[in-house]
Amino acid sequence: MEDETVLVMIVQQYAAKYGITFSSKHLDDPDKKSQLIALIQESLAGKRGPVTDDDLV
Repeated sequence: MEDETVLVMIVQQYAAKYGITFSSKHLDDPDKKSQLIALIQESLAGKRGPVTDDDLV
Protein backbone atom coordinates (compact mmCIF):
# COMPACT_ATOMS: atom_id res chain seq x y z
CA MET A 1 0.00 0.00 0.00
CA GLU A 2 1.35 3.44 -0.87
CA ASP A 3 2.18 5.94 1.85
CA GLU A 4 -0.42 8.39 0.54
CA THR A 5 -3.10 5.70 0.65
CA VAL A 6 -2.25 4.94 4.27
CA LEU A 7 -2.26 8.65 5.07
CA VAL A 8 -5.72 9.09 3.54
CA MET A 9 -7.02 6.11 5.49
CA ILE A 10 -5.80 7.32 8.89
CA VAL A 11 -6.96 10.90 8.23
CA GLN A 12 -10.41 9.54 7.33
CA GLN A 13 -10.53 7.49 10.53
CA TYR A 14 -9.37 10.49 12.55
CA ALA A 15 -11.89 12.83 10.90
CA ALA A 16 -14.71 10.39 11.58
CA LYS A 17 -13.79 10.41 15.27
CA TYR A 18 -12.82 14.06 15.88
CA GLY A 19 -13.49 16.04 12.71
CA ILE A 20 -10.58 17.95 11.22
CA THR A 21 -8.82 19.75 14.07
CA PHE A 22 -5.57 20.74 12.32
CA SER A 23 -4.58 22.69 9.22
CA SER A 24 -3.98 20.60 6.10
CA LYS A 25 -0.95 22.81 5.28
CA HIS A 26 1.05 20.58 7.63
CA LEU A 27 0.67 17.71 5.18
CA ASP A 28 2.83 19.63 2.68
CA ASP A 29 5.84 19.77 5.03
CA PRO A 30 7.60 16.36 5.19
CA ASP A 31 8.76 16.85 8.80
CA LYS A 32 5.39 18.07 10.04
CA LYS A 33 3.66 15.36 8.03
CA SER A 34 5.51 12.56 9.81
CA GLN A 35 4.88 14.22 13.18
CA LEU A 36 1.20 14.65 12.29
CA ILE A 37 0.85 11.00 11.29
CA ALA A 38 2.41 9.88 14.59
CA LEU A 39 0.09 12.16 16.59
CA ILE A 40 -2.97 10.96 14.66
CA GLN A 41 -2.00 7.35 15.30
CA GLU A 42 -1.61 8.08 19.03
CA SER A 43 -4.99 9.79 19.04
CA LEU A 44 -6.72 6.91 17.26
CA ALA A 45 -5.11 4.49 19.74
CA GLY A 46 -6.62 6.46 22.63
CA LYS A 47 -3.25 7.68 23.94
CA ARG A 48 -4.12 11.37 23.45
CA GLY A 49 -6.97 13.64 22.44
CA PRO A 50 -7.45 15.51 19.17
CA VAL A 51 -4.43 16.90 17.31
CA THR A 52 -4.32 20.69 16.91
CA ASP A 53 -2.03 23.09 15.06
CA ASP A 54 -0.41 23.92 18.41
CA ASP A 55 0.85 20.33 18.62
CA LEU A 56 2.77 20.86 15.40
CA VAL A 57 4.54 24.13 16.25
